[in-house]
Amino acid sequence: MKLLSSIKPETSQAEYAEGESVMPTGSRLPRDILELAAHEEGPSSPYQLGWKTNLCVVTLSLANVCAAISNTTNTTIKFQVGTLARSPADSRLSPWIANAGFLVVLAMGPIFGSLSDRFGKKWFMVGGATIGLIGSIISGSAHKITTIIAGNVLCGIANAGCIVSLSAIQEIVPNKYRPSAIGFSQMMASAFVVLGTFAAAGFVAHNVGNAGGWRWSYYLNGIIYGLTATLVSVTYFPPRPLLGRQVVATLTVGCVGLLIFGLYEKFMIKEGIFDHRLFQTLNFPILLFVCTIDGMLLLGVNTGFSQEIYDILSTDAVQIAVILCPYLITSTFGCIPAGFIMAKTRSYRTLLVAALMWCSLFTGLMGLVTAERKSWALAFSTLFGIGTAVTTVIPVVALGLSVPSFLIGTAATVSISCRALGGIIGVTIFTAIYDNKYADYVGPELSQDQSAPVDKVSSARAWKYVWITVACLIAANAIAACFLSSVKPMMTAHVESALEESEIRRIQLTKSSKADEAGQAGQAGETK
Repeated sequence: MKLLSSIKPETSQAEYAEGESVMPTGSRLPRDILELAAHEEGPSSPYQLGWKTNLCVVTLSLANVCAAISNTTNTTIKFQVGTLARSPADSRLSPWIANAGFLVVLAMGPIFGSLSDRFGKKWFMVGGATIGLIGSIISGSAHKITTIIAGNVLCGIANAGCIVSLSAIQEIVPNKYRPSAIGFSQMMASAFVVLGTFAAAGFVAHNVGNAGGWRWSYYLNGIIYGLTATLVSVTYFPPRPLLGRQVVATLTVGCVGLLIFGLYEKFMIKEGIFDHRLFQTLNFPILLFVCTIDGMLLLGVNTGFSQEIYDILSTDAVQIAVILCPYLITSTFGCIPAGFIMAKTRSYRTLLVAALMWCSLFTGLMGLVTAERKSWALAFSTLFGIGTAVTTVIPVVALGLSVPSFLIGTAATVSISCRALGGIIGVTIFTAIYDNKYADYVGPELSQDQSAPVDKVSSARAWKYVWITVACLIAANAIAACFLSSVKPMMTAHVESALEESEIRRIQLTKSSKADEAGQAGQAGETK
């Protein structure tokens, strides 16, 4: 993979000098973005990207893959519940199989992101992937639904560490090429989602392991977590000290789960939960809203659509994967063009708004799907998959270019946490809408009878209201995206974390060493 060739100094938007900012005259761009861009130092000498950076983009993308492919086990929730549920109470726990991981990502993601901006990102990804390996084994070997939920909680902690990779990728390439790098990473993650979905279906169809087959979808995820931990640890060496006593202590405390939030608030933050510099532009809160609704689309719909297929189109695991395939494939391979267009035009708002309106249209049309209209489901899901490719890539990059580069880890993980929040809200709301409407049509007693066959006509009518809700939410998202500002001044040759041997890397290593020495001196003074 060849991302770039040679990066030369550029000062087309503003001249960079230490301690000053020079605003370009006559510009009609928002002043807050210009002020942010003026403090991004450009390279003082040509910076040549080589195999180290390209290799790291691939290995760091594997960490992103971990967070994405863990959701493929949600396509087999019906089969997990069918194997392990012993009572209606067990069946009612099914939403928590998906929500358990989302909730932990929501809680832990911003904390890990903020700490990674201070102490480095490597060991959050390596440690997270290791925890994911353990969580996957626990979920795969479970004999109770509550045990699956417990394993997925650990996978949620793992994913909160793994999503730091999105900021790490953006740090190692010049700002103006971030869309291409993230486009590749999201394409790679989506490709593994397609692979994981079909693998999970195959495991169920062939009853691999003679225990329902779904267990091996968790074991496959565990293999990928383990591979990721190994590859990231041996390939990613950014120009800053990573493994100190502070980091080891942080990772150790991280294992206790949500208790870290109290410690973090007490010892790390003096000005509130979020650094106020994140809100230097209005893009940050707007994009968080966009990411939240996008999470309802990506995570909520992914879970809900597979269940709708099971209810009205096919109960065969492989057929479910086949019907999901057009949507997954278009959302996968659309990531590269989306990143390329943003990198080429240095513009994103029009593309994002158009994609959201496109998704709103075709998710609304999904409400017309019935048991006799399988081809409609294939066509409409394929078309809104094209839009989700754009919404997967663009908000992440735009958010990273709307905050100071030294806070990119915090910004990226907060955005992913908002997506997790959207997924939780989506799964909960969509399930409630469907359950209530289906109960209205067939009666509460029949709707709660797990052994009764699904009334396909009533089920399709109930799912219609879910899709209408999705379409309305995405339309509101498109309206919010209209108020985003351009990030063109930020798309420069600035490299936050140079991996190739160069003058930029030597400068960053020197600054990092001095900062570490100052920190150790401060700790020694406090001890005295």
